[in-house]
Amino acid sequence: MRANSTKGFRHLRPGLVSALLFSLSLNCFAQQEDSNPAEADPASTAVPETAASNPADAMVIDMRNTLDARPSPEPVAESTLVLEYQAAIEAQEQLGGAYSPGMTEQLLGLGTALQQLNRHEEAVDVLKRGAHIARINHGLYSAEQLALLRSEIRSHMAMGQFDQVDERQRYLYRVERQSLANQSDSAEALMRQAQWQQQAFLMRVGDPETQMGRLMVTWDLYRLALTQMIEIHGNSAPQLRRPLMGMLTSQYLFAGHRGYPYYQASKDSDAKLAGLTSTAYKRGVAVLNALLELDAANEVSLEQQAQDTVALGDWAMWFGKFSEAEIHYATAMGLIEGGEQPELMARFFAQPVPLPAIESLDPLPPYLNGDQGPLAVSFNVTETGRVKQFEELLRPELEDDKAVRRLVRTLKDTRFRPGFDGSQPVASEGLIWSFSATAWDPDAVLLD
Repeated sequence: MRANSTKGFRHLRPGLVSALLFSLSLNCFAQQEDSNPAEADPASTAVPETAASNPADAMVIDMRNTLDARPSPEPVAESTLVLEYQAAIEAQEQLGGAYSPGMTEQLLGLGTALQQLNRHEEAVDVLKRGAHIARINHGLYSAEQLALLRSEIRSHMAMGQFDQVDERQRYLYRVERQSLANQSDSAEALMRQAQWQQQAFLMRVGDPETQMGRLMVTWDLYRLALTQMIEIHGNSAPQLRRPLMGMLTSQYLFAGHRGYPYYQASKDSDAKLAGLTSTAYKRGVAVLNALLELDAANEVSLEQQAQDTVALGDWAMWFGKFSEAEIHYATAMGLIEGGEQPELMARFFAQPVPLPAIESLDPLPPYLNGDQGPLAVSFNVTETGRVKQFEELLRPELEDDKAVRRLVRTLKDTRFRPGFDGSQPVASEGLIWSFSATAWDPDAVLLD
């Protein structure tokens, strides 16, 4: 592979971000009752004088009292903040009735206080009541209910009720599209909705038959957010990077990326996406070129320029287009050499790197070099980025090791950016990686 610094960014055509929008459009879119400790104390029960004089009678046990003399636990005192909000709500209700407009703000405050106490089920009921009152007073798609809906969604998320999250997100989207007049607020709402659709796709929320459509909606939402941000900031503003990166992540998903912990050996529903991967490649190239154009327009750091150029090579490597990947990697090497920052060369090319190397799409959980973790594996990476000669060195003994097996399968199928010797990709042999228990059990505690 020839090192090729070529023309840097001078070869990029102006207006590429605007052209991207035109060419990439899609058509889819109980507490127990407390007892009195004094009443439960056998010592407080008087013994008749005759019983004291007759030893046999003294053996009679008063069964009216429990044998366990310990007092019942005191009921937990209600939060002062919760009590204050409840009092304020009651006062508003007395003044303005059950649907008093002033109650929505107090109900939002009460719901937030309950969330802080991890009482999410109660919080959902309170927040739903607030949103209902807001609709009665201000209309079906009123902005007054936005904060209540978003807060309710957070509680459903905390309880793991993802179908309810999905349903409320759909309604929230309709309200936001109708009520948000500020373009900046609208663009941020589109970004949040796209991020949820992407997360729901990975988690397989909802009907499997709708998953492909959900991914198309994700792309469309990021594209709409990009359109609005161009109208606000212009077509070369650094703020465009966020929606462009979102569009790139959606194309990696179109192209089959799942990563841990979402990887599954059976990909029946994903097979429907296979016909879209060619289109995904072209779209990904367009998005990455738009990112490079932003870099040139905003005079970003050499590190960012090199990273985005390497990302273009990674995208080609993902699709098995090795010759194209080598050209882009060579361009990145030329940039780094010209900037005299050898540490960047080591960072990007000294060792194999799991793909995609994008922060929002980590293919694997954090790992360490060496065999010091409970799960340790040895493997080689070929010059084309494939895992070979995989071997488990250490494996934890777990009653349910489903998550560990999924992690092992994910690693075996991970595509890598290979290591380089000079300008040439080379095989890397005898790699040893280890994973801590937090990789498959988020609740595990690391001990020194």
